Amino acid sequence: MGMEDYFITRDLDDVMLVKFQQPQILDAVNIERLGTGLKQLIEGASQRRFLLDFSSVTYLSSSALGILISVQKRVVQRQAELKMAGIRDGIMEVFRITRLDTVFDIYKDAPSAIEAFRKNL
Repeated sequence: MGMEDYFITRDLDDVMLVKFQQPQILDAVNIERLGTGLKQLIEGASQRRFLLDFSSVTYLSSSALGILISVQKRVVQRQAELKMAGIRDGIMEVFRITRLDTVFDIYKDAPSAIEAFRKNL
């Protein structure tokens, strides 16, 4: 599977939108590939603002959460910004329980997150 099976990207001026394609991010091999792909994307991007759009995702395994934490660390190392959007209620509950809702900057949908980026210019 190519990276476009995992996510597609769109450049919105200074923001790179990363939209996940798979409804369920479950098995270890896919999660590892996804993490590697995201980190490479962040390293190679000219943008310093990244928006992860989860609107197509219905289930995230706990190891996927671990990958997201390491992606966040990579973003911080680059002195870049990361926001998330479109996280469904069931998944959001996991973010709350694990207190990851305090670690990540999460918005209802992609337009809200982009607006928040714009306000921080």
